[in-house]
Amino acid sequence: MNIEVCCNSLYSIRTAEELGASRVELCQNLLEDGITPDLELLKEACQKFQIPIHVLIRPKIENFFYSASELKRIEESIHKAIQFPIAGIVVGHLNRKNGVDPALLRHWRALTRGLDLTFHRAFDRVVKPFNVLEQLIEAGFNRLLSSGQQGNAETGILLLQHLQKVAGNSLEIMPGGGVNDKNVSLFIDAGFKSIHLSAKSSNNPAYLEPVINPTILKNVIRLSSKK
Repeated sequence: MNIEVCCNSLYSIRTAEELGASRVELCQNLLEDGITPDLELLKEACQKFQIPIHVLIRPKIENFFYSASELKRIEESIHKAIQFPIAGIVVGHLNRKNGVDPALLRHWRALTRGLDLTFHRAFDRVVKPFNVLEQLIEAGFNRLLSSGQQGNAETGILLLQHLQKVAGNSLEIMPGGGVNDKNVSLFIDAGFKSIHLSAKSSNNPAYLEPVINPTILKNVIRLSSKK
């Protein structure tokens, strides 16, 4: 199983790499579920570490509805990120009908050709998930990060399984949201090939940016390697 760890600091990236995670999703402001990381952080991460890096492109925290100027910022951020030796881009959006724009999806795929492309948890707010899944496949996305349209992936696992069954080998469904060492076996046993987690402590103060708890990540990697 591929273990993707959401990282917002060099410390977390180093911990993920040293413990044997498969890749990181690089972002900042995890307290608000992540925004586009600072270029200096991205530069240092690429210089210091070998673990594959997927860069989150999200220009604001309020919602996933983007104006023309915000879409331009997203495109500019993608152009800047792909100047570095990264492995993938993570992006997403919603239109005003809580769907997606197929032309925009294809445009993002064209911009990121040669890299892994993941659609993030904006998907958990779409009103027709299987229609959007088909649009992601047609646009050429590699992966969908989702909690199964629930507060956490454990609660949403049935939808996640159904989505993967429909997608087949055309697109990978990656459970994310509340994944930890206590429930990771559910996703392993369900046959998912990747999971996404921050591996933060449950007692992390609400006002502090979370960092990886090495014990949690060690346990997740240990459990996934046993199957």
